[in-house]
Amino acid sequence: METDRRWDDEPEEPRREPPDFAWGRTANPNSADGELQNIAAFGAGLSRLSGGRRRAAAFVVWLILIGFALAAILGIFGIAGLL
Repeated sequence: METDRRWDDEPEEPRREPPDFAWGRTANPNSADGELQNIAAFGAGLSRLSGGRRRAAAFVVWLILIGFALAAILGIFGIAGLL
């Protein structure tokens, strides 16, 4: 099914400005440079937090890191169990 063809009665879409790579970032977000800029922006956002919000953000980040570590450890044990 072709869905990108325009019908005669459909109005034209207005022209939009090209994306400016959010927050002044210049690299493609899907490249290594873009990922490094994403990490830097995340770190800058965390450094501006204070009080309860900072503790809550740190708690969430630690939960994510613990989840990754558990997945890696259980994956290694799972692979070792197959041998």
